[in-house]
Amino acid sequence: MVAGGWAGNFDCSKCGRKRLEASAFSKKMIEKRTKDPEASLRCKSCIEEASQKERDQAAERAAARAAGADDAGSSGNADKAAYTCAACEQELGAASFSAKQLAKGATKQRCRSCVEVAEAAEAGAGEARRVARLAEAAESLRAAEAVGDKAAVLAASSRVAAIEAEGVTGLRPVVLGRGRRGGRAGRGAGRIGGRT
Repeated sequence: MVAGGWAGNFDCSKCGRKRLEASAFSKKMIEKRTKDPEASLRCKSCIEEASQKERDQAAERAAARAAGADDAGSSGNADKAAYTCAACEQELGAASFSAKQLAKGATKQRCRSCVEVAEAAEAGAGEARRVARLAEAAESLRAAEAVGDKAAVLAASSRVAAIEAEGVTGLRPVVLGRGRRGGRAGRGAGRIGGRT
């Protein structure tokens, strides 16, 4: 079963693409749609494009500040201070860090390029995990079919369907209880005069 053949029920308000799967949106956007069905959503690629544009503008502003500090002489000592990136361990100027990263302190601050690399890796890792889980479930389905155990085939088919549905709808499957077997002993159980 190929998840690429599915059509979702989500539209991006920014780029105008229609019928996208939930996997094209962040978890926060899916939660927003769950709370408000009329909420406008932006897909991951539109959000990444906007954040890249924002990072580029911030880098331009930082470069302009650094150029202004060079012209002003010694008034720009704060921008000339060297900060160490916790990820790549390079000493860089303040222009290479966002204000939010500098506020984290020397042990946790990361430069802009390291933050971009980490965000890109995190975005790809979620989809890779889902694809790996789907491949594992499909393999267990093939193994169950080879053995011929109908209960195992049903369980494996359900798992494959749940993983595919999660990619389309963005909703995780809910595992229900085992029914009334382990609970009450039947009608009237626990009441005075009832069965014990």
